[in-house]
Amino acid sequence: MDREEIRRVVKGLIGKVTDLVPEEIADNASFREDLALDSLAMIEIGVHVEHAYKLRLSEDEMGSLGSVEDAVNMVIKKQTEQATIVSGS
Repeated sequence: MDREEIRRVVKGLIGKVTDLVPEEIADNASFREDLALDSLAMIEIGVHVEHAYKLRLSEDEMGSLGSVEDAVNMVIKKQTEQATIVSGS
């Protein structure tokens, strides 16, 4: 899955949690400043990302998700880590 597809899915998950229209969410939107999300909504988004991509995020990683781009980057990072573990590298 490429970066644009991950971004589309993440925006869809944000829309599911917030009732925002995913297509209207900017790629670099900040969860707090731009989308006015509270901590609970941000955690809920993190949980949806975990489930959608079958990832495990620590509390620190969950807390570091401050924007759409942060969430996209976290998915890519975790997928890369999983691929490395699976390949034995």
